[in-house]
Amino acid sequence: LQIITHQTTGVVGVGSIVVAAVNGKERELTIVGPQEVNPAKGLISNESPLGQALIGHKAGETVEFSAPAGKIKYTIKAVK
Repeated sequence: LQIITHQTTGVVGVGSIVVAAVNGKERELTIVGPQEVNPAKGLISNESPLGQALIGHKAGETVEFSAPAGKIKYTIKAVK
């Protein structure tokens, strides 16, 4: 068991709450470990394509990742 505490640095990491815009809608996502995933509640794995795309970025940046539906862009509005 590993407990990860998040320090607010403004950079997305495990434990970060990310407010991001995609297709004109804002979503609030929390980056979690693979055991805690619950997409319906906005809990996104750090190992998922979206989680990997967001990690290491800051508010104001746009990230792009490949999904089955094609390339998707998320614009990070805030990192909590």
